[in-house]
Amino acid sequence: MSTFVQLKKTDSVAQVILNSPPANAVSPQLMEQLSVVIEELNEDQSCRAVIFRSALKKIFIAGADLKYLLSLSGEEFRQYIKRFQDILCNIEALPKPTIAVINGHALGGGCEFTLCCDFRFMADTKATIGLPEVKLGLLPGAGGTQRLPRLVGRSKATELLLRGTSLKGPEAQAIGLVNQVYPLAELLPESIRFAQEISMGPTQSIAKIKECLRIPTQKLLSDGLSQELEGITYLFTQTHDTKEGIEAFSQKRSPKYIGK
Repeated sequence: MSTFVQLKKTDSVAQVILNSPPANAVSPQLMEQLSVVIEELNEDQSCRAVIFRSALKKIFIAGADLKYLLSLSGEEFRQYIKRFQDILCNIEALPKPTIAVINGHALGGGCEFTLCCDFRFMADTKATIGLPEVKLGLLPGAGGTQRLPRLVGRSKATELLLRGTSLKGPEAQAIGLVNQVYPLAELLPESIRFAQEISMGPTQSIAKIKECLRIPTQKLLSDGLSQELEGITYLFTQTHDTKEGIEAFSQKRSPKYIGK
């Protein structure tokens, strides 16, 4: 079996490296390998900070493999989305600080992945971050509609979600979607430096702070994820426009939506 998720540990900092060419698509194989690594890190007390990064030059995670999605039945699609939701919740619940190192495009599920991390550092390149699902007749199904407004505010999140807008690093930083923007050559070194610095802090205190930050939203998040799951499954299985959106994207043409 191919290794899509690699774990590299240096002292108290762990690097989770995603390496599934050509786009780090959110495949079942990548999800299962990621789940194993997350469980290991959760139990590893010697690990006190986690970096998530991509081994691919221009891609962090570009979302789902649309051809794979089209091969699924309605129930298989639902289970696929639910599994991704659960993995992202486990990342969010890690009792140590997490940093998404966004070297390339982080779109759809890739953006949702970064929203689960405590910090987001992005390259000052042509890379973009966003939730463009509406352009396919879908909605973000792995927490995007729930976590984005809590990060950037309801007004800006509504604009980004309904228009499917993607932002470059400086634009994303301006609205609080990412914490820092660096030249590409400095992105990983600065992220490692930050991870090393924060890993020297009181890990138990950080874990409890993260736990407290989640408490006010855990019930709402659970309800919201359920609503996302129902919504995206309905769109995928019951609507014309979603099929048209996905097919148009695959065929590199403009979609013709009819509102059904």
